[in-house]
Formats: sequence, C-alpha cells, structure tokens
Amino acid sequence: MHPELFRLPVFGITVKTYGLFLVVGFLSAVWLAMRRAERVKASPDRVLDVSFLALIFGVAGARLFYVVHYWKSQFADSPNPILAVVDIRQGGLEFLGGLLGAMLAIVIYLLMAKESVRLYLDILAPGAMWGLAFGRLGCYFNGCCFGGACAVAAAGGPQYPWGVQFPYGSPAHQKAWEDRQVTVPAELINTRTMPASLLWPASLSVPIEVREGPKRQVERLEKALADATASDPDAAQVAKIERELQAAKKALQAVRQEHHLDDLEWAQQYPSRESPGRKTSVSELERLAAQCVSPPVHPTQLYSSMHAFLLSGLLSAVFYQRKRHGVVIGLLLLLYPIGRVSLEVIRADNPHDSLGLTVSQLVALGMFVIGAVYLVILYRFMPERSAKKIAD
Repeated sequence: MHPELFRLPVFGITVKTYGLFLVVGFLSAVWLAMRRAERVKASPDRVLDVSFLALIFGVAGARLFYVVHYWKSQFADSPNPILAVVDIRQGGLEFLGGLLGAMLAIVIYLLMAKESVRLYLDILAPGAMWGLAFGRLGCYFNGCCFGGACAVAAAGGPQYPWGVQFPYGSPAHQKAWEDRQVTVPAELINTRTMPASLLWPASLSVPIEVREGPKRQVERLEKALADATASDPDAAQVAKIERELQAAKKALQAVRQEHHLDDLEWAQQYPSRESPGRKTSVSELERLAAQCVSPPVHPTQLYSSMHAFLLSGLLSAVFYQRKRHGVVIGLLLLLYPIGRVSLEVIRADNPHDSLGLTVSQLVALGMFVIGAVYLVILYRFMPERSAKKIAD
C-alpha cells in the first residue's frame, strides 16, 4: 500500500498513486483507441472528443453512483453534505457508475453528431477495460477494494502465497478491527468518538514543523501583543498584531482539523511504555502502529486488474476479426459482469445490501441481461454494417 507517490517540494502538492494510474490508463487507452480508429478509417479526432467527454461524465457517474450507494453512512450526517459530495480527494468512485455515465454521454453525443454509435462504441470498448486495469492497480496501492481474508495456514502465514497484509489504518485493517479479527494497542484507539475508532494513520506521519509551526506562530504573536500593550501602546501596531494573531489562530485551527491533531495529542496522554514517567511520544505511536497489520486478504484489486487486461485484449482481438458493427461493445456488456459478480464474492469492502447482493453485483447482472438482449437484437434485426459509417 502506497497511496502517496511523492510530494512536489515547491508547491506542497501530493501526487496520489491512484490518480497517476488513472491518468496513465486513460491517456494510453485514448491513444490505443485512436490507433484502432485509424485502422478502420474512422476519425481519430472524433475518438479524442468522445474520450474526454467520457472522462467528464464517467467521473460524474462514478461519483453519483458512490454517493447514492453510501449516502446514509457517509454523507447524510456531514456538516456540509454538498461539499462532501463534490470532494473526491479522499476517493469515492465506483466503476460501474462511471461506465454507465460515460456510455450514456457518448451515445447522446454520437447521435447528435450523426456518427455510427455501434462503430465508435466498438472502438472504445477495449479501452474501457484497459483503463479499468490501470485503475485497479491504483486501488491496490490505495488500499481500497480489498478482498476477504485468505485461509491461514498452520504456520500463521497466508495459505496462498499472494495473500496480502495491509498496514495499520488501511481500509482492510480498519474493517478487520471493526470485525474483531485483529486487536490494536489502547493508545491507537480513539475513544473520543462514538463509536470508538482507530487513530487517524496520516496524523502519525505529520512533520513536526507542520504540527508545531502554527502553534509557535500563535505563541509568538501572543507574546508580541502582550509586549505591545504593556507600555505606551501604539494603536496601529497593536491592531496589526491582532489581525496577524487572528489569522494565525485560524491557520492553526485549520491545520489541527486537517491532520486530526486533537486526537493525536489525546493519544499522547498515555504513559510511555518505554519510560512510564513521561507521556507517549509520536514516534512511539508510529512504532506501535507499524506492528499492526490486517489479516492476509485476497488482493482482489490485482485479480480485477488481470481480468480487465485479459478482457481488453480479447475485445481488441475481436474488434479486428468482427464482421458486424456493435458486437464488441455487446461482448463487453456480456462478459465484464461475469467477472465482476465473481470477484464481488471475495471482496470484503462492499455490503450485501441489495436483495442479498452487493449493489455492484445487482447492477452487473442488469448489465448482463441488457448485453444478452442487445446481442440478440443485433444479430436478428440489425444490419452487419452501420448505415452511417460504411468505410470499415
């Protein structure tokens, strides 16, 4: 698990590993789709247009799907639900929602442009799976979309050599702790919340200058204000320091909220295990957290990535051998749900809250039915070649 790739030193911007994989997957999928378009004498520029349209509506659809699915548990009780809905920095996208949103936008656009819907969907279909494959690799490094526990061998390690143990505070570790499959030291359990939760893992790695710098700035300005008002105060100078002090206090409060520093300081109230005469240090909390890992779990992110790569290759091969426009997108609608329903069986992050299934399984089954009906209609009632595009 490695959610943050690196930080740009000048701008202080963190480059997320998940985001990088999404960008690489999207751009490479667009490039491959444009090459397919050239091979069949379709318009690469049109492919580029619909690809960026798919990006916008795909992200919107993926976010909408996630928000509807988890509205009660993650958004309904937020102080500002609207802000929580649009804030995707902490994740919260579901592929099936993105796929449906992108396909709807593409179909509408192609109809308005009077282009062949079947031909261009065939061109884009392998790229959808190619992009998903990279996205699932990003999920692996992000720690989301994890699988259920692997069977544990007698020696205590994972029975399967590919079983993965995710670190403290990861989604897999968090769920294992909530399910009482693992224990953590008392110092790392935040009982200030109801119900109790794990101490936010990122707060343990906050640099000391970030933790202490704003506080020291406030203390310096408070001393300067006291000195300025102690004798012969200058009204303009005092007003200036007061403004700076108020700004510094706001900055301090923002840092404390962003990095959960109140919870971190509360955890430090425990006596040190190394020297009981003093409080627990942040470095001791880091060492305690480093000893806590999830049980061995199936790396369903990697299973999903391999499935998507294989499906992308198969769809690409069918594209060059097909005799009928529209068959490639039909196969995607038919074949992807089979793998997705199977993978959901061993995933542990999605609740079975939709007729005894996960919502992804339910949607995938609906997609399978649509794909089957579409292929029957395609072969029985539609011409081999689209009337709007006959160059292929």
